[in-house]
Amino acid sequence: MIIPLFPLPNVVLFPKTPLPLYIFEERYRTMIKDVLNGDKELVIALLRSDHETKYSRGSAVHEIACLGRIESHEELEDGKYNIVVVGIHRVRIIGEIQHSPYRLVEIEELEEPEPDEQSETVIQRQNQLGGLFARFTELATGSKQDALQIMPQLDFESLVNIVAMTLNLTIEQKQYLLEIEDISDRCDALIPVLQEQLEVLTLVRKFENIKPENPGLN
Repeated sequence: MIIPLFPLPNVVLFPKTPLPLYIFEERYRTMIKDVLNGDKELVIALLRSDHETKYSRGSAVHEIACLGRIESHEELEDGKYNIVVVGIHRVRIIGEIQHSPYRLVEIEELEEPEPDEQSETVIQRQNQLGGLFARFTELATGSKQDALQIMPQLDFESLVNIVAMTLNLTIEQKQYLLEIEDISDRCDALIPVLQEQLEVLTLVRKFENIKPENPGLN
């Protein structure tokens, strides 16, 4: 399959997650226009860490990436775009076919084990991750309602990948998570990270609620 490549320095797209993007560079404006006139699909790939020195020559990207579809777009008066890309599935980049005016790559879809949503182990994982993420979302936003509205609508894969997208992780950590083949293994990798971030956030909120006995004293 030959498809346009959108290489980004600080973004990892996961399947079943939304990614808002502002398109301003001329070559990518051309690419988005062509994509919108076609099947609306493109590959989002993370640039490798040395991309700044090689950017003008076609920077190297990680070979494991995510195929996405433009679900909504707004064309601005100056020819720029606001778009929302939703991840479809993981892919491997086999090779580059074209470099100008934008990059085209050959990809292959990566097969992933389909989780059994009814199995006890998947239900346990989903409940544990979902419970932690609901608490994390409540503390982060100050609204329990936000978490209650989101959680019931998510299947196991969506939940795992939204948590991976949302957490404050390094871009290398997110790429590592994307490269994990089994969604259950990705979940297992996320749970201790989420627990740690939840502990930190809980502590922060406790300190925020501590009021000095005499506010007039410094």
